[in-house]
Amino acid sequence: MFDKPTGIALTYRCLSLTDIYWVRQKKEKIFFDEVNLYENHLDNALVDVSLKGKQLTVHNEHLENEFAKDLSTNGCFPKAWIRNNDHFQLYKDGGREVVKNEILASKVCQCFDCKQVTYTLGEYDGEPVSVSDIMTTKERSIVSREAFEIYAVNKEIDPMKYILKLDAYSFYMMNILDYLVGNVDRHWGNWGFLIDNQKNKLLCLHPLMDFNQSFQAYDTIEGARCQTVLPLHISQKEAAVEAVKKIGMNQITEIDPAWFAGKEKEYKMLQDRLHILKTYVK
Repeated sequence: MFDKPTGIALTYRCLSLTDIYWVRQKKEKIFFDEVNLYENHLDNALVDVSLKGKQLTVHNEHLENEFAKDLSTNGCFPKAWIRNNDHFQLYKDGGREVVKNEILASKVCQCFDCKQVTYTLGEYDGEPVSVSDIMTTKERSIVSREAFEIYAVNKEIDPMKYILKLDAYSFYMMNILDYLVGNVDRHWGNWGFLIDNQKNKLLCLHPLMDFNQSFQAYDTIEGARCQTVLPLHISQKEAAVEAVKKIGMNQITEIDPAWFAGKEKEYKMLQDRLHILKTYVK
């Protein structure tokens, strides 16, 4: 609740592992169905601010603020949510090469059996962006691995044992695919859980997302340090090898070398990493 009226209806939903909230002013007679962004209007005026860094002044009866250049969802790259027809899509910038890498990595990952967000090429203000559909609904939300760590500590839960019991397959596939495409940005805010909003229950790991830092640490066969297994310190290769031993490769279609036109070095490294992992398939 707020001491001073703002003249706006808040539609923020704060996720935790104990409750799910949406916020309104004291004595305000408004219901979630009237204001939630899944079913109600979203003004795309803020897109220029969050995606392109343009300044915008917002006016209403009680509020006048200058929005910062980095107004966005989590992460350091420019991004913005846009409603297209009946669903939201995330537009991500970061430069032509970053966008190309995300889309290329997404194509590679789709050659494997894994729940994942699909990234395609789009355009905003004359510049290329990667485009993906929203993964949440009114019924299902997400919570990060980072937030789960706090919950696990308070409940005296072993986080890794819990994750592997809940959804070992998705966890291991994440490590396999991140190694293959050289994704160095799988910090604890970039993966987590899908939640049943009504039961407030963890269902599984949410679809694999965010590939715009792919083909990094791609000059060695070991890759970067694997962040998903912290505090254990092992390389992405070691984590991927362990994963393959547990669940296999689960490749469902061949990777098209034509996707790597102009990126022959990256294609060779991908093939080298694939070859190594295949030697561990039982």
